[in-house]
Amino acid sequence: MVDNVNSYQANVQTEGPQDFNDKQGFDIISGVELIFAKLQNNLAAENRDYARSFIDEIKAKQADQKELSDLVAALRSAIDGKTNYDDKVIIDADLADKINEWASSGKFFISSGEVIKASVDSCILSLRNIQEIIAADVHRDMCCVQDFLHKVSSYSQGAISAISKPGDTPAPVSGG
Repeated sequence: MVDNVNSYQANVQTEGPQDFNDKQGFDIISGVELIFAKLQNNLAAENRDYARSFIDEIKAKQADQKELSDLVAALRSAIDGKTNYDDKVIIDADLADKINEWASSGKFFISSGEVIKASVDSCILSLRNIQEIIAADVHRDMCCVQDFLHKVSSYSQGAISAISKPGDTPAPVSGG
């Protein structure tokens, strides 16, 4: 009876999921290692998707920055040559509408037609402040992308390590 138990334990140990051999005698990945590798791959894919969404947000914010830059340039060209704060400046209705879309907070507004240079200067300053806020958001988002890509690399390496056996990689050669 003891021989049957020992024989059974020996069969379980050699046939168990932790140490399969295929027909050629090579090690096959155990079920736990495979599950861990799949989990690592899933985490890598999830973090890659997060990074991709942040990259899309960065592109949209950079487009907003360009639009703001174009508006500031248009306002600066409108006040070109004006030196006094009470000099009159003509603002196109389309330009005023585009600027006022950014002024949704109500902190600044510019009307079309004739306005004074001081109002245009104030509007330029407000648009530049919005640009700085967007730039800070872009910088933060880029840091998040770097973090997510680092996680992708780490999880991918974890998946590779999970399915690699110690004998799969050659030992370092020492010089002598």
